[in-house]
Amino acid sequence: MFVCRRAGEPALVRGSLMMGNAVDFARDAVSFLHNTQRSYGNVFTLRLINQYLTIVMDPHSYTALSKERNFDFGVIQKQVLLWTAWLYITTTGSSFSY
Repeated sequence: MFVCRRAGEPALVRGSLMMGNAVDFARDAVSFLHNTQRSYGNVFTLRLINQYLTIVMDPHSYTALSKERNFDFGVIQKQVLLWTAWLYITTTGSSFSY
């Protein structure tokens, strides 16, 4: 699968033709993400089978992707915790602005 990257987009992590980065991610996600961060920086894009995911490893790097002046990680944080650990945080207070 060939993807044309536009100028300014995060780096696309190379993976297998069919699975992308899914096998390495499934084997050990935390180690895979830390190793990828060392190689590609704080913002990069993975392909997990047919889904493209842009990963922001440093929460202060979100400005590289966001056109919003006020960005709240609270909504994203709640959803990720529900998906991964089935936890629910009632208050976050994690609003950033620049």
